[in-house]
Amino acid sequence: MLNKLNRLQKDKDFSKVFRSSRPVFTGNLNVRALKRPDAGPSRFGFVISNKIEKRATRRNALKRRLRAATRELIPSIKVGFNVVITVKQNYSYPYDYVKLKTDLNLAYAKIGLKK
Repeated sequence: MLNKLNRLQKDKDFSKVFRSSRPVFTGNLNVRALKRPDAGPSRFGFVISNKIEKRATRRNALKRRLRAATRELIPSIKVGFNVVITVKQNYSYPYDYVKLKTDLNLAYAKIGLKK
């Protein structure tokens, strides 16, 4: 679980990121980042559609792994951003944590969030 300060929770924050940012595609992920008006810690939200995986248990398992990988990468990420990670194509089950982490790391570097 991500720290509460690092979670994107409100619908209006999600929609603001979707409206005002451009996506960056890496592997099976689509990452959008928007600079926050205040300089607080970066916040992350995860979206996995029913179209990607029908079973809620697998969607939740994928979200948990993405959150865990993001938690490990937070010290190397710039502060002051709202980030939404969307899965565009399903990963093969059981989910390979190393592949997820490398995809996230590449996405954060590509979008310019790495310190």
